[in-house]
Amino acid sequence: MNEHAHPSDLSCAIVLLFLVVMGCRESAKQPDWTKAKKIAGFEQKLAHISGLVIDEKVAYLTVGGNLADQRRGLGGLRKVALDWGEVTILDDGKKDLPQSDLGGLAIDEKFIYWNVGGKILRLAKERGQPETIVSEDVGIGIDLAVDNEKIYWANHSYYSPNTPTKPSPIYVASKKGGKAEIFADQQKVPHDIVLDEKFLYWVTPTAILKQAKSGGLPQVVFQATDKEGVDELAQDGENLFFAFRGAGESRWALRKISKQGGEPKTLAKTVTLGQVAIDDANIYFFDEHNLNKDALCRVSKNGGEVARLDTGYSSGLIAQSKTLIYFAAGDDLYSFPK
Repeated sequence: MNEHAHPSDLSCAIVLLFLVVMGCRESAKQPDWTKAKKIAGFEQKLAHISGLVIDEKVAYLTVGGNLADQRRGLGGLRKVALDWGEVTILDDGKKDLPQSDLGGLAIDEKFIYWNVGGKILRLAKERGQPETIVSEDVGIGIDLAVDNEKIYWANHSYYSPNTPTKPSPIYVASKKGGKAEIFADQQKVPHDIVLDEKFLYWVTPTAILKQAKSGGLPQVVFQATDKEGVDELAQDGENLFFAFRGAGESRWALRKISKQGGEPKTLAKTVTLGQVAIDDANIYFFDEHNLNKDALCRVSKNGGEVARLDTGYSSGLIAQSKTLIYFAAGDDLYSFPK
């Protein structure tokens, strides 16, 4: 070791440190998943993937989350053939930017629904022109879900702990378009909407609630304390899965609870906030591997050992088919065999 550092050596050290820091930032932009298969990416003009849903052999993506993407023609709605990676532009995003965070994209048998510039648009899967379904009471950041007849959404805003918030509603409207109506009023930062045949479920920062789609009042499925946290809701036929953070904890855990309520069960002790994919036997999710990489993980729906399947940088978007897991990492779309 040199006891007296030369000024030029100090300058070099500063430059080297800067490059290391910048290298860490770049690593977040350049995922290095080693076992997953890349389907499409920036080469096919995908950028900042913010929404992902899977329909048989096709993925629908919302891309582009800033003005630079819009100027380069990299915003809007895309369709990706999962077998060979062909990308089709369904909406170029030139009029309005799509929602740039999770939650503003859904599909049914015939249509794609997504949030653009404070409006919910609909587009036929067999092409055509986008049409506005709802243009009132739609925020910039929403979570939405659709059933056979209606579309439900919540303006989740951008919540952070200890920040004053005003109660807000969950809204509903006909999928054919029309006036927005209040489905559940006076909710504290409602988000992560899921639904089944009879009920709509959602979370607040400290609770899971449900309400019959036929009407009535919200019912509490799970209640945390003011010092605990609840986030990222998903479901199967009988259970709800969610992220839970205990009082004084810095990391989130993955939990399961019956839709009827009761005592929740912890399935994984740590999880990165983001979507999960659930099949008949397992749950697939992301967990932090280190500061620059996430791990794609799998755990049984009954709990047990967590398997780390692959590592790289992820956006938290995940979906599935019968045999494959699909996820977005920055500008790229990947698949991984179950």
